[in-house]
Formats: sequence, C-alpha cells, structure tokens
Amino acid sequence: MVHITPSTIPLLEAFERDQGCLLCYLWLKDEFQSMGFVEDNEVSMDEAFRRDVVAAAGFCNRHMHVLHRMVFSGGIPDGLGYAMYAEDTVEMFREKLQTMQSAFQESRNRSWNVLSKERTPRAVIESTAEKLEATLEGTRICEICRRMLLADARRARTLLDMLGHQDFAARFAASGRLCFPHFVTSMQMLPTRRVNRQAVATLLVETELRCLEGVGQLLAQGGRASPEMAAMMLAGVEGLYCVTKKSPSHLTGDLRQ
Repeated sequence: MVHITPSTIPLLEAFERDQGCLLCYLWLKDEFQSMGFVEDNEVSMDEAFRRDVVAAAGFCNRHMHVLHRMVFSGGIPDGLGYAMYAEDTVEMFREKLQTMQSAFQESRNRSWNVLSKERTPRAVIESTAEKLEATLEGTRICEICRRMLLADARRARTLLDMLGHQDFAARFAASGRLCFPHFVTSMQMLPTRRVNRQAVATLLVETELRCLEGVGQLLAQGGRASPEMAAMMLAGVEGLYCVTKKSPSHLTGDLRQ
C-alpha cells in the first residue's frame, strides 16, 4: 500500500481530481506557486538569488510574461520583486552594451591589415554578435524553469515508486493518465527506481496506449473538446518542458546567410 507522505500526497490528490495527466496538473500548480515564491520579499531581497536571475539573463519568455500578468492583474499583491529582477537585468544588458560600444570605437580608431583579421570591422561585428547572443542566453536556465523541472523530476520518481505498489498500480491501470511527454520522462527514469521495472514498464505502456486510443476515438467522432484533449495528450500542458534558447540563431540557422 502507498504510504501517505509529503511526496505522495500531491500525486494522490491529482489522481483523485482526474483532470488529465496528473503530472501536468501538478506542473501548472507548481508554476503558480513558483510565481509567489520569486515575488516573496525574502527571496527577491536575497542577493545570491538575484545574481542567479541575472546570470540567466532574467526569466525565460514565458515566465517573464506569466509573472508580469500575475503581478499586474492582482494575482500577486506586491510587484516589487518583478521590478527588481527587471532592473537588475536591464543594468546588466546596459553594461554589456557599453563595453561593446567601446570596442566599436576602438576598432574605428586603430589600424588593421589583412594579416590581422580580428581587427577588421567585420570581425569586430561578428565578435559582438556572438557576445550579444551569449549575453541574452545567460549562463544558466531561467530560475523558475529550473525550480519546476527539479520538482517535476521528483514527482515522476515518486509516481514510479507508487506504481510499484499493487493497490495504486491497479487504480492507475483503470483510470490513470499521462501526457506523452510525461510518459517518456517516466520511462527514462524507470531504470533508476527500485521497483519491479518490467511490471511498471508494462503498466505505463498499456496505460498510454489506452489513453491514445481514447483520444483517437474522440478525434474520429469530431467532438468539440477532442482537439484540446489531443493537444494535452500529445504535448502536455502549455509550457511543459519549454526551456528554449532566447536568441533566434538556433531557429534561423543558415537563413541569415
């Protein structure tokens, strides 16, 4: 029988709510709680945490906008933290640009020749572009993303351990649901868990096939809710695992040539 612990309680609650993928339900809940966490006065005044935010060049696109909406829609009463994070990041960008501006001026004022390619105007511009991309990317991922990914991984490991108990495994086989991304995550983590891995793997695959077949039938029937259910099943909840680069180079590639 699954023991009631601080780790299993959220998963049991999500399972009882039966609102689709239980890990997606907890992902969204954790995102909401993370907004409050970073806006907490004690956290936003912590210099070490603020340095981490600056090292990530602020928050990612999604979380910058989600945080802004929550602060200025009244979801979070005090927007001081948001303003401080933004101010810190703006100052970092400004300092970087000033340094690059000085490099531009120096390149115009000094001589160069074909044997010193690094001094050519083109070389200076290319170097600046690379530095700008590195500045925008930062040296670590968005702190909210990092917090959520760690929590999501812990929940996936806990779920696998719970599926090792026959009582919960039977309930999950009957009505459990995982989106495909979370199904993949669970299968990737399974080899590290101390459970009957073959039994749990079989359960996960059979459950996922049941879910996919159900969504497929709804799509064939053309129900109004079926497209949304398909999106949730195939991609997970909006924003799931969307830790992407901020700069466009990885998207455009050779299109800039």
